[in-house]
Amino acid sequence: GVLHLRLLLFSTSHRILAAHPKISASRRLSTATMGSRSQPPSPPLAEKVKHEMELFGDVRVDNYYWLRDDSRKNPKVISYLQQENAYTEAMMSGTKKFEDEIYAEIRGRIKEDDISAPLRKGPYYYYSRTLEGKEYVQYCRRLIPNRDAPSSVHDTMPTGPDAPPEHVILDENVKAQEHGFYRIGAFKVSYDPASYC
Repeated sequence: GVLHLRLLLFSTSHRILAAHPKISASRRLSTATMGSRSQPPSPPLAEKVKHEMELFGDVRVDNYYWLRDDSRKNPKVISYLQQENAYTEAMMSGTKKFEDEIYAEIRGRIKEDDISAPLRKGPYYYYSRTLEGKEYVQYCRRLIPNRDAPSSVHDTMPTGPDAPPEHVILDENVKAQEHGFYRIGAFKVSYDPASYC
């Protein structure tokens, strides 16, 4: 089948290289890489370590409980995850160009500079926004010009040069600069009247 054909091409290319020593080293390397692809790497195998958990008289066994590492510092777990990542990269290396094309198409269909529907709470409108070229969200608020007017479904948050200034409560883009990955588990504004100034 296909594997046999790849092995045949690999052995043939090595015979050609042996007969023609003037072929550049880079060509030899690319041919060797092609040959190595015919034999995919073996996936890493997670060690089985029996771990019993009892709840309400029911005993469950989780052989992979050792992979739970809330501290993110266990060298054994980190080593195994690195092996998993290396295996994934090796197996998916042939699709990298296609992945980049799909990612670019998805990004091209997303409105990057966007704003959520404002939520009126106390004397402010609260909302979040995304910025073009940025990966994370800004959480913002803007003062309601007529605070005494009752809340209505027809409320419209003013924008433009005459609108009250926008106040950025939290900018995830700034917080994420020091990290390879950043995520807020939960975000909730404390509507403290003392902050209404």
